[in-house]
Amino acid sequence: MSNNDWREDKIAGLIFLLLAVVTGWVSQNWLASFFLWAMVFFIWKYLELRRFYIWYKKGAPINDVPINNGIFESLTTLVLHNQKQVTKAHKRNQFLIEQFNTTAQALPFATVLLNDRFEIQWSNHSAITILNIRPNDLKQPVANIIRDPAFVALLGVDDKDQTLKMNHPVDPDKKIKIRLIHLNRYRNLLVASDISAQEALQKSRRAFVANASHELRTPLTVVSGYLEMIQSSGQVPEDWAVAIEQALYQSNRMEQIIADMLKLATIEHDRHIESSSQLINMPLLLNKLFNDVKNSSHATKHQFTAQIDSSMQIEGNESEITSVCLNLLRNAVIHTPPGSSVHLRWFRDDELRANLWIVDDGEGIDSKH
Repeated sequence: MSNNDWREDKIAGLIFLLLAVVTGWVSQNWLASFFLWAMVFFIWKYLELRRFYIWYKKGAPINDVPINNGIFESLTTLVLHNQKQVTKAHKRNQFLIEQFNTTAQALPFATVLLNDRFEIQWSNHSAITILNIRPNDLKQPVANIIRDPAFVALLGVDDKDQTLKMNHPVDPDKKIKIRLIHLNRYRNLLVASDISAQEALQKSRRAFVANASHELRTPLTVVSGYLEMIQSSGQVPEDWAVAIEQALYQSNRMEQIIADMLKLATIEHDRHIESSSQLINMPLLLNKLFNDVKNSSHATKHQFTAQIDSSMQIEGNESEITSVCLNLLRNAVIHTPPGSSVHLRWFRDDELRANLWIVDDGEGIDSKH
């Protein structure tokens, strides 16, 4: 409060003091005069305070503003000003909330706001079709609606960001991907999307790769068999020997490519990876593969070096890891001219991640591939 807010009260106090002096001079009873006018002044201010309190307690209605003076008039004005500011802020926040709600309702994926007990506080329209969560499910525990054991277990994990693929709560033919985000200690955000189309596409692609690989393997095995039989017969003319050897080499390469395609189709199946995870002694495995490739017939003129961290092992599918490492080493030999150098490095980086580097000084592959 500024001094101007007290000006009217100071003037009123001086007037009452002057009245007390005049009354005391006339009556010659100074004590009674000062006491009387002081009581009148305090009763007046008490009545103003009471009117202000009753008005404020009612919610400070703008159509019933009390008539006061001095400090209480300033307080009334201040309350009305703050009330206008609060009303403006409320309207602005209401507009932002409506905009957010409109935007969130238009999202193509389910969005659900949960409290710290994982009870539903809000959900958008997409949550109805994707998660079977409806507007009348508010304040219900989300585990009462999505009862998949994997999802219920997900609620008890303390990680800030978790994902899960699961069947639709109602339609088992549909697949959904759920992401649970811990916003703070009181709020959690559940986001889900329908990935049935993507899963079907991946399944079709895996089936195509597997079927195509099997269909190609049969005729290629026949061709390779005849080429090997011709080569080992000892009756091949000299001018044909080189051509047959190259054809057999390319045939073997195609068989390896087909085998890699089949491996890829297997690797992309999540359940296969999860069910076959084991501790792999990578230093032992890499040393064996490194020596096998180094002593192969295609690498007699290459120069090999290795730097392997002997203390670092990993978990995974040993068959698939072996295939990946062997392919990288073979490619480093096949796609580089004789005399090239090949360096293998197995190490842990600054972020404690396992790294396998196969480095050669060949021409390499164009970056667009």
